[in-house]
Amino acid sequence: MSLTEMLLSLVIMIAVVCGVAVNYTSVREKNQEQLTMQSLEILHANIEQIYGNGPYTGISNEALVKAGAVPRELVSGTSDIKTRWGSITVAPADSSYSLTLASLPPSACRNVANLAGNAWNTVSVGDLRIFSRSENTQLTPSAVLAACNGASNVVVFTGP
Repeated sequence: MSLTEMLLSLVIMIAVVCGVAVNYTSVREKNQEQLTMQSLEILHANIEQIYGNGPYTGISNEALVKAGAVPRELVSGTSDIKTRWGSITVAPADSSYSLTLASLPPSACRNVANLAGNAWNTVSVGDLRIFSRSENTQLTPSAVLAACNGASNVVVFTGP
């Protein structure tokens, strides 16, 4: 085997390894987004089961963690709720409650915002409301794409 053939073989092997690594990272990221979305659905259902139609005055991260309402994938410490990208904060909001996800990259923002859809009263990304049940605003792919364009996005769901 000549030096040229060896170098060519090495280049091909490096390209294959890089391709596998890129695919692995992409699949891992998609799996994490899916796990987060499933965990948020469970958290939402548990909040509805515990609090019903309110009042939500005592709702907090600490109260939900103590009640066992937070899927273990989201629990960090004794009272923190986190995704792999950042924190989740649950708090009272007028006559309902809000669930705020911080520091979401664009891909995760799009997937999480799309998940929410009709399950919540409102969905906002930053200052932009992209869904409102009471205002009959539909969640559209174009609204989600436009809203989730920052490097670090904040998504706020308002329940129930």
